[in-house]
Order: sequence, then C-alpha cells, then structure tokens
Amino acid sequence: MTEIIRKDMPLKGWITTFECKLNDPKMNKDIITSINKQGDRQNHKTNVKAQMTEWKMWAEPGFKKLADVVLNISRQISEAKYNRPIDPKLENLWGMKYKSEEMAVPHDHWPSIWSFAYFVNAPKGAPGLFFPDMGEQGGERKLEPGLLIFFEGYIKHSVRPTKFKGYRYVVSGNIKER
Repeated sequence: MTEIIRKDMPLKGWITTFECKLNDPKMNKDIITSINKQGDRQNHKTNVKAQMTEWKMWAEPGFKKLADVVLNISRQISEAKYNRPIDPKLENLWGMKYKSEEMAVPHDHWPSIWSFAYFVNAPKGAPGLFFPDMGEQGGERKLEPGLLIFFEGYIKHSVRPTKFKGYRYVVSGNIKER
C-alpha cells in the first residue's frame, strides 16, 4: 500500500495537501511517450503555457494506470479530510511537457473536489508547484520524481517561469463526485 502523507499549510488560514511517492518506471515511460506523441494539442491557449495534451487521456498508456491510483487515493483522502467517502470520477486528466522558462498562470480548478499533479520527473532547477496565496516564502512545493500531490480544487496554483535543462513532465487532473 502507498503511504499517503497529509500536510497542512498556512494559506490565509490553512490548506491541506496530500502527497505520496510513486515508483513505477514503466508507467512513467509510457506517460512520457504518450505526452510526446500527442504534441501540443492546446496551442498554449490554456493556463498552461507549455506543451499540453488532450484533456481526457485516461485510456492512454501509463495514464490509465495513474488514473486508477488517483481514484483510489481520492477515496482515502476524502475520508481523511471530510470524514466521508466519495464515489470519485475523473473529470479530466492531461499531460504537460515544460521546457525552460515555460509556465502556468495562477488558476484554480473550482468546482472540482480535488486537483492533483504527478511529477513524472524532476529536472535539476525546474520549478515546482507554486501556491501564490502562501507568499514567496514557502509557497512552492519542490519537485521530486514520482511525487503525486493532491489539493482542493479551489486552491490557486501556478508554475513560475524558471531556467532549467531538459524537460519537466507532469500529469494533472481533477476529481469530482459521481
């Protein structure tokens, strides 16, 4: 069973994230291949100003396995946070490939119950997930390969433009209740 760590963070009060580490090299390889094969389907017209796939990738290699993991964890964290189970459904699931200096503008995913980001890899110096309402001190969750982080859909987040070498591969999505 995957260990899930709850983290409460100050955000004009507190926000809660739930994190775990996944170690599945085959899934990661399949995800990277799928993202590269898709190319930029959104043409930088979303909040993500980087290469982005279609919105509903859950049938693609690697993504399907991650989708199953995400749905299972969302049941557990909903019980932990809200003291009640949910019957979760993926509203969307997409992949991104960031290169140096690319970014995501501050945004949220309201009215989703949960949003998540899975960091397939972590190039040295690449930006993490930034929570602007937490301020410059402590607002960024540093990258770690295999990190899966969940946060409530109303929480603003972004990716700040930063110079780094290589590519930053990420999968994100949103959970709603059936």
